[in-house]
Amino acid sequence: MIAETLPDIARLSLEEKWDLAVELWDEVAERQNELPTHQAILDVVEQRFADYERDPSTALTLEEFKRKFRLP
Repeated sequence: MIAETLPDIARLSLEEKWDLAVELWDEVAERQNELPTHQAILDVVEQRFADYERDPSTALTLEEFKRKFRLP
């Protein structure tokens, strides 16, 4: 785990950890084009979108998705 290699992180308060997470997320969001693209993932996304285009009734609303996967 990264926290084990950076022991100062463990000493941060919960609020400081939250702030750090937000800062890291923002940086990743700004530089996401630098992340590698995995062809297998792209293939799945393209196939699922093609399935949706063939039959849009297979799509779930966000609420249906949350219910199906028991998410809050």
